[in-house]
Parts: sequence; structure tokens; C-alpha cells
Amino acid sequence: MSIVRKIIVGYIVLIFIPVIVFGYYYYNQIYGNLTKQFVESRQKILEQAYSNMKADLTRIQSIHRLLQYNPYVTDYLDGLYESDAESIFAYTRYINPIFTQSFFSNPEIESLRIYKIKQQVLTITDRFIDTSLQGGEADEISLSLKPGYGKWILLEPQASEPQLIYYQNIYNNNITEKLGLLEIRINSDLIHRFYKAAGVEGNWKSSLLSEIGKPFFNGEATSRLDDKTLKLLEANESNAYVITRQTIVNQLDIKELGVRIVIMGKVEDVFRAVKEKEAVLILTIFAFLAALSFAYYLLASTITKRILRLARHMRNLGDDNMKLIVNRHDNQDEIGFLINTYNNMINRMDELINNVHRAELRNKEAAYQVLQAQIKPHFLYNTLETIRMLAEIANNKEVANISFWFGKLMRYSLSSQKEETALAREIETVTFYLNIHKMRLLDRLTYEINVNVNADKIACPRFMLQPLIENSIVHGASTVIRPVHIQVQAEETADETRIYIIDNGAGIPQERLHTIQSKLYRDIEMKPMSEGEGGGLGLYNVSERIKSFYRGASRLELTSEQGKGTCLTIIIDKRDGE
Repeated sequence: MSIVRKIIVGYIVLIFIPVIVFGYYYYNQIYGNLTKQFVESRQKILEQAYSNMKADLTRIQSIHRLLQYNPYVTDYLDGLYESDAESIFAYTRYINPIFTQSFFSNPEIESLRIYKIKQQVLTITDRFIDTSLQGGEADEISLSLKPGYGKWILLEPQASEPQLIYYQNIYNNNITEKLGLLEIRINSDLIHRFYKAAGVEGNWKSSLLSEIGKPFFNGEATSRLDDKTLKLLEANESNAYVITRQTIVNQLDIKELGVRIVIMGKVEDVFRAVKEKEAVLILTIFAFLAALSFAYYLLASTITKRILRLARHMRNLGDDNMKLIVNRHDNQDEIGFLINTYNNMINRMDELINNVHRAELRNKEAAYQVLQAQIKPHFLYNTLETIRMLAEIANNKEVANISFWFGKLMRYSLSSQKEETALAREIETVTFYLNIHKMRLLDRLTYEINVNVNADKIACPRFMLQPLIENSIVHGASTVIRPVHIQVQAEETADETRIYIIDNGAGIPQERLHTIQSKLYRDIEMKPMSEGEGGGLGLYNVSERIKSFYRGASRLELTSEQGKGTCLTIIIDKRDGE
């Protein structure tokens, strides 16, 4: 991946994505906090409205005390007045002012009446009436009330403004006998005032549920609440409010009425102004982020372009391309320092390569040309071929063979091939070399070659085996009169390839063997032996070439016993790659 793409990917991963994720998270947090604060404030408003309504209900309930502790009322209900005239007088003079004062002090009261129990009490329309006019309902309510306690009843709770009725029994002065049932009917002003104080206006709707959160019946109250909201209210019965992505619900238990009030509103209505600006806000953020991204890209590209130009120039660097890269004077930052350092390095490399290496190549080329001029390989090859043909004509097989073998050796030695060859080619050359020496030594030299590897697939440096064969002939066979047998064997395992060169010649004295082995097996660089040290120079050179070519644990091992022979083992380590 190029450096530009890495910078872009880094910007997206480290800046763009975190900013978007954090912005989204931050927006949701602010949105959630604002919603929660709003709902909590509405809940406090609802609780305050409820407190005000309780005060109103308590104020209305206090009418019962005025009636209960007024002796004219209790005497009237107890039937102590013997004539209707006395009853009417007591009502007009002492009781009716209480009713008048109650209506004046409590404008919410729609009607105020007392259901009398004793039949002898004079009935006054709309004030003192028989319980029988309620069809027995008043008796049931009276029986359900405890002494000293009243009861509020909510009529038509499914309506938008249901009606309230308060009931409480009136007893005699000793609170030993029930004399009547007080009924106070409240108009819609109290509930309307409560809803207004609780914020039920506009798109905010209210519903009354039972204390367990169930609608009273499938009517208007149910239509305002969907199934999902009802389930949330049931699941969060103890919570004062419920917030969803679309709806805000506040709820409060009104114990006096035995109901739960639920006020609902849409989130989008609450944050309509925020929602209208949300799209503009998001577009502004993205536009700002795009502008920052473009500015970042321009800044990054001014850096990466110079680095990429330097990288392209370095890729084209070679012996025939040592050009300097142009660096402006105003670009003297860290990249400019790298370019200047690179130019200085190129100048130094050009000096070393052109003035030293090329001069050395010219010297080698000149020496090689001198050698070619002296030897004239093609003339030599043609001459040897001519000798071979003449020997063939004269039926002299020995001369023909030795001319052929020598010609092969000369072609292999003087050809301008690479320093690397195949093991099969090297073994073939060694065979020619042994044939020539066998022609010279006759029965004093025999050899055997056993190759149990795929020699065509194994690379090796040129003239890796020939110096070792020469060592066996010069120091093993030429120094003894008895016949000498030389074996060349090659075998391999999964980890290494071994090539053995074994002779049964004179062997190496123990002291000399120890000296050669110590120099072959040491890893540190040391001064090589002189050429007159009994073949040590050739072995050392071959050993170094094997280590350099094959690397790893590849090496040349030497074992010998004086009078019995010598074994040279080339070990090629496959684990480091052939």
C-alpha cells in the first residue's frame, strides 16, 4: 500500500470515524439529557398541579366540618324540630347561610345536598332529600364509608373532563348515630384547572387509568394510548415517567380519586425547533469535516509527493543511472535533509563505483584480453580437434581420446560462462580430468563415480570438484608406487547433500592433518596457507567457496589416515536453500 493510501486510511480510521461516532454519541447524549430534563420538569409541574388540586379537594372537604359541627344541622337531621315551621325557620335562619357561604367560597361546587336517613325530617328540594331518590345507591355508599372519612367518586373517567362527587356521612353530636350522607358535586372547573396546571394543552393529551394502569373500558381513554405505550406503563409502573423514541409519558397516582393520570406528548413536538435545525446542523458538520479532510489531504500530499518522488528516483538507481534529485532551497525540512543526504550518498557512490570499481573492471578486462590474445582459445580448440581427427585417421584411439578430453577441459576452463554451473556438468569435467590422468598413470590409477542424486538440479560453483580430485592424484596417487583407487560418490537426505571424494593413497600425517583441519573448520577469517603447504591452499579456497555459495551449515570436511588414504566430504545444507 502506498504512503498516500496509508495516510488516507489512517485519517479515516483515526480521525473521520472517531469524529462521526463521537458526534453521534454526543448528540444522542445531549438529546437524551434534554429529553430527560424536560420530562423531569413536566413531572414536577404535574406533581405541583396535583398538590394544588389536593388543597382544593381539602378545602371542599372542609364543608363537611361546617355541617357536622353545626348543632342546627344535626338537630335538623335528627328530627328534633316538631313542626315543619320550626324546621323551615332553622333551615332559613341557621342552615342555608352555611350552604350559601360554601357555594361562595367554593365556586367549583355544582350542587350540595344531604341525603337524610330519618323519614320524619322535612324534605327540602336540592338540600335535604330522601335516600330513596337515589335508588338505594346512597345507602350503599353510606355503608362503605368509615366514620370520620369521606370518599371521592369519579364519574365518567373516560371523558376529557370527568365529574367529581364527594360523599361523607353526618353523625349526631355524640357520633353514635348516622343521620345523613353529604353529597358535593364538583363542576369541570377543578379538573380543567388541574389539567391546565399539569400542561395538558395543545398536542399534549391526558388519560385516566385505574390504579393498576388498566383503562376503564374500550373507549376514548384507550384510543389515546396504543398497546406499546400501555405495555411500557405496566412494565414501568413504579417509574414517574416513560421515554421512548417517539413518545413522552408522565404519570401520577391520584390516591384521593383512585386513578392514575397519564399525560402524553410527542418527542418531535417538544423538540420541533431542534428537529428543524438538525438537518442543517448535520450538513454543516459534514461540510466542515469535508473541508478539513480536503485541507488535510492537501497538507499530506505536499509531503507524500516529495517522498514518492524520492522513492521513484531511488527505484531507478543503478550503475548507469546515478543522477541527483533536485531539491529546492525553500524545502529544507526533514524531507529536504533526506534528499540532500541522498544526493551526497549518490555522489560518494558514483565516486567509488566510477573511479574504483570501473577502473578495476577495466584492469581485469585488459588482463583478460591479454590472456585471450596469448592463448587464442578458438585456435587452441581447432588445433586439438585437428589432432584428434588425425589420430582417428591413424587409428590411434589413445591420442584421439586424450585430445578430446583435453579439449573439453579447455573449453570448460576458458569459456566465458557464469561462475555457477550444475553438479552434473562439474562431474562430467572431473571425468575428463580423471581420464587424462589415467592415460598417464595407466594401471596405477583407477576411479569410480557413483551419483545417487539429481545432479542436473543441484547448482554448484565452477571447479568445486576438480581441485579436490587433483589433490587426491597429486598427494595421494603420485607419491606411492602401488595402485590407487579414487571414488566419487554423491547421496542426499532430506536436510543435506553429501559428495565424497575418497582415495586409498598415501594419506596425510597426523600433525599436518590437524593443522589443515583447524584452518578449514575455523569460522573467523584468517590468512590462507601458502601454495607450497601440501595442498592446503586449494582445500582452503574450495572450503571458502562452498561456505560462500551454499551458506548455512554447508562446509568441507577432511579425514585422513597416513598410509591408508584420505576422504574429502562436501556437505551442502538444504535448509538454507541450494
